[in-house]
Amino acid sequence: MKILQIYELSPHDNVGTGGIEVAIMETSREFVALGHEVTILTGARDIPQEQIIDGVQIISIDFCSLMKYTWNGANLSLARQALFPLVVLFNRPDTYDIYHGHIYSSGLIANYLARRAGGVAVNTIHGSYYPIWSKLANPFAARFYRTGERILAPALAKLSDIQFHTGDYFAQQVLAWGASKQKVKTIHNGADIVRFSPSLSQIADSHLITSSHGAIDSSIPVILTARRLVKKNGIEYLIKAMQLVLKEKQCQLMIIGEGAEHAALEQLTHDLDLQDNVHFLGLIPHEQLPPYLALADIAVIPSLMEASSIFMLEAMAMEKPVIATNAGGLPEVLPQSTGILVEPMDEMGLADAILELLQCEEKRLQLGKKAREHVEVNYSWKAVAKQMEAEYMRLLARKKKTLENQGRNYPSLISKFAANIVFNLKWE
Repeated sequence: MKILQIYELSPHDNVGTGGIEVAIMETSREFVALGHEVTILTGARDIPQEQIIDGVQIISIDFCSLMKYTWNGANLSLARQALFPLVVLFNRPDTYDIYHGHIYSSGLIANYLARRAGGVAVNTIHGSYYPIWSKLANPFAARFYRTGERILAPALAKLSDIQFHTGDYFAQQVLAWGASKQKVKTIHNGADIVRFSPSLSQIADSHLITSSHGAIDSSIPVILTARRLVKKNGIEYLIKAMQLVLKEKQCQLMIIGEGAEHAALEQLTHDLDLQDNVHFLGLIPHEQLPPYLALADIAVIPSLMEASSIFMLEAMAMEKPVIATNAGGLPEVLPQSTGILVEPMDEMGLADAILELLQCEEKRLQLGKKAREHVEVNYSWKAVAKQMEAEYMRLLARKKKTLENQGRNYPSLISKFAANIVFNLKWE
C-alpha cells in the first residue's frame, strides 16, 4: 500500500514532545517495517524540503511562506490549521491508496484528495477538549470551539471511510452526535517498547542532565512530567501538590515542555518558594526523553483532559509507577493494577498519591512491572500499526470493489460537507 499521512506540523521539525507528531512518525515507521510505502505531508517550518527518515518520506510544503510564519514548535495554531488546506492545493500531492489526515483540517484534506484519486479517506481525532472548554477559554471562545467540534467531528466521521480516535471518551461523543458505528473506531496510542525499556534505568546517568541544567541530584527522588505548558495539562495543580508533598518528604519535580503558561508556572513556583525543588527543563526532543524517564521515580500526568497519553505509556514501558488524572482516555489505558488515578484539579489527591508511592518502594516496583507488562501486550507501536493496517486493507478492498462495480461517480466533497454542516449545526 501507498500511505499518505497528513498533518500541519512535521515530526522532524518539532523539537518538543508533541504527541500527535510522535504518533504519526512511530506508526509510519511500523508501516514501513510491514512493507508499505509511507509519505508524511506536512507544513514547512522554514524552507520546503523532502527527506527520508527510517524509510519514511517526509515532504514539508509551503506557499507564499504561509507555513513558515505560522510555525510554532509548542502549539498548533488556528491560523496554521486554516491555511494548510490552501497550501496543499497549491502543491498537488501524488496518488496514494490511503489518505490519512490527522485532526480537522488535515482530515478534510484527506477526504478531498482521496475522492480525487479514488483512494481511502481516513481521519484520526487525537482527543478533544470538548468537555472542558469552559475551563480553558472565555465563554465566547469556549462556545466557538465547542460548536466547531460539534460540527466537524461527526461531519468528518460521515465523510471519511473511517475515523479513528485515540480516546474512546470522544469516540462515544461523536457516536452520540449521530456518526455511524461502522465509521468510528478507537485505537489508542502506543509506546516504543525497545527504546523505552526498564533496562535503561539501570544505566541512568544524572551527570548529563546536571551538566545541562545544573539542578538535578539523583540522590533525591524525582517526580517527572512531560507536557505542553498549557492550562489543560494541569501543571499548576502538580506544582501546588509539591508544596504539600515537601512538608513530609524531600523530592524534586522535573517538568519537560514549553508553552504559553511557562511564565505563570514559574511565577507560581517562586510564590510557593519551590524553586529549589521544581525544575523547568524546557523543550526536550522526543528521542532524548529515555534518560530523563530513567532517572524518574514516579511519572505524573495531571491533565484536565487527555486522550491516551504517549508520555504515560512510555513511562509505563520503562516500569515507572504512574499517577494520572481520571480524565478523558487516561483511565482507558491505565488499569488500577498499573497506576493510581486521581481526580483532575485536585492537588491534595495528587500529593497523597505521590506520598503513598514515595513511602512504599514495594508498591512502586509492583505497579511498574505490571505497567510494563500491560504496555508490552497492548500498546506497542507495532500493535497499534497492525490495527490500523487491518482497517486500511479492509477499506481498500471495499473501495476497489465499489469502483469496479460503480465507477468513480462520487458526489463532490464540498456539497456533501456543506450538507453535513447544515444538518449538524447547533449552538449550545
